[in-house]
Amino acid sequence: MTDEENNVIDEEQKPDTFWIVCSVSITAIAAFVRFFWLALKPLHHDEGVNGFFLTNLVRDGIYKYDPANYHGPTLYYIALPFVKLFGLKTIPIRVSVAIFGVLTVVLALFLKRYIGKTGSLFAALFLALSPGMVFISRYFIHEIFFVFLSLAVVVAVIYFIDKRKAGSFATLWMILLLMMCFVPSALNLAAFLGGESAWAVWAFCIAFLIVESALIFFVMRMILAWDEGRPIYLILASASVALIFATKETGFITLGTMMIACFCVWIWRGIAAGDVFQRLKWPLIGGLHLVALLGAIVFRQELIDGAKWTYENFLGQGKIQEPFAFYTIVVLTLAVILAWAIFLYFYRQPDESALADDSSLTWSNLMFGIGGGTDRMLVIAALATVFIYISVLFFSSFFTYAEGVSKAFEAYTIWTKTGSKDHTQNGRLAYIKWGIKVETPLLLLSALGAGIALLKGKHRFALFATLWSIGLFLAYTIIPYKTPWLALSFYLPMCIVAGYGINELINTRNLLPKIAGVIVAFSATVLLAYQTYDLNFVRYDDEEMAYVYAHSKRPMLDMVAKIEYYADKSGKGKEATIEIVSPDYWPLTWYLNEYTKANFHGSLVDANVAEMIVAKKTDQDRDVIQKYSAHYRFAGVWALRPGVDLMLLVKKDLADKDAQDLYRIPEWVSPELRR
Repeated sequence: MTDEENNVIDEEQKPDTFWIVCSVSITAIAAFVRFFWLALKPLHHDEGVNGFFLTNLVRDGIYKYDPANYHGPTLYYIALPFVKLFGLKTIPIRVSVAIFGVLTVVLALFLKRYIGKTGSLFAALFLALSPGMVFISRYFIHEIFFVFLSLAVVVAVIYFIDKRKAGSFATLWMILLLMMCFVPSALNLAAFLGGESAWAVWAFCIAFLIVESALIFFVMRMILAWDEGRPIYLILASASVALIFATKETGFITLGTMMIACFCVWIWRGIAAGDVFQRLKWPLIGGLHLVALLGAIVFRQELIDGAKWTYENFLGQGKIQEPFAFYTIVVLTLAVILAWAIFLYFYRQPDESALADDSSLTWSNLMFGIGGGTDRMLVIAALATVFIYISVLFFSSFFTYAEGVSKAFEAYTIWTKTGSKDHTQNGRLAYIKWGIKVETPLLLLSALGAGIALLKGKHRFALFATLWSIGLFLAYTIIPYKTPWLALSFYLPMCIVAGYGINELINTRNLLPKIAGVIVAFSATVLLAYQTYDLNFVRYDDEEMAYVYAHSKRPMLDMVAKIEYYADKSGKGKEATIEIVSPDYWPLTWYLNEYTKANFHGSLVDANVAEMIVAKKTDQDRDVIQKYSAHYRFAGVWALRPGVDLMLLVKKDLADKDAQDLYRIPEWVSPELRR
């Protein structure tokens, strides 16, 4: 390492009270917006499906991986300890996901050497307040764990290359990983050996846990004693890659763009350091701005249409009024443009940044760290073993379902067919449209940071994050399949690049860039905070909002409460019979999982003894009247999600006085039936 790099590392190791206080505060903010009122919004369709698989895992003790489910088993095993302790409830399953949303923010703080102390704080803050990151962190789906693992791979690899000692976070993550791998298998074995004797099962469980704790202790001692624990980072990287593939099939897109980005960094570094680029830098920058201006003139109609779309989606006739967000976006856009102009003016000064050149992050240093000859072969074999073991472990449901391993490969064939259709009907520009609605600060600031990274061309990690985000954005834009949560994959590096851009503005030695950086950072934070509050706690089921994709409507929870009311009134409680004949019912499977006689048919069946029937309004009106009017009364109708309304039928002797007779053709019946 150079003297400059050593000085930076020494500086990092000194206690920095201000940075620590800011880090703790940001982590607290991230935790609050993710854990507060977790049961507020009803479960999404996909959450209901995941809850169904989790329920089967809890009750049957095995998860049978199905490639048609498209996603891997890790989510269910992450949630398993929480539901074991607290039951099959909404808050425990969402807590299991929210934790990794907070840990993603924490991981960003470990990048301070590579994007600066200020940069790491703002990258973490943007991740903490990103409306999409918060929204999906409060969802029981695979995405946030996937995002955390993606960042874990990056942090682990760069820490290994940079010869960093194994810190407390890496050590704890390694211990947790070992426990995830060892403990469930031991519990399964204990249950097998103990048979039907509860005391024997408990005895075996305790014995296995003691043995495995001792094994984990000695394994950790050996690893920490080897090169100050540095190999932990390689093991964590390999394990994280395995868990990525065991979480979502889109892992190959994330890892592929990472590798392409690394290659492009090497190319761009060579271009940026060349004499030709240095001589032509300013004419080239001026030319690019001129091209942008000419492009704006040529495509002025498209720009006008885009501005019109933006206006209509915030302030247009018939739209929900959002003047604060709209005008803040306009002001922030102008502020970012001004900040870029100021940066370009002062960039001619020699002392434009205090951030060190991370020259150690090279392929040669990676291979040197691994070692040569036999050592290299042993390390590669060890990493391959870790990858294979973890993959087999999860796909085989901890060695209880061998077929899951072979089925893991079938998922990719199915996924390629699924990924050929746009379910949202938003076209190629879907992610830009959604980004403008709720992630504008990140779009603008990541563009600013990307420009600075490419212009300077010396900060390897900033270049990597820039090219990684661009690669992921292009990949998911090209793929026809569109869902809002897929955007989180490229919003992750975008937050990092945005933090880097703020760092480069604020840490210049010139006053104007500092002021511009502070104004932009403050404006972005305020807007993100507002949009996070609005999306997650006010309009979480409003289809006008990005990320609200075919989401369950809040009246659905009223219907669940009504079902509970009638179940208690019947005197049977959770033993009440409920026939769900509607073809659309997810996520009711989750909310009714404690009802042992809740039957999900998806079509009309004969019923005259069930306490309640749930049918689909409009689509099933005529058949419901003909089939159930003799024994049931209409208790109400509630929205499940946009375009899907469910009606509750209650047995006549159980129904309240305000319930209506079906044969009277009440107001809810479609007009066709009234003729």
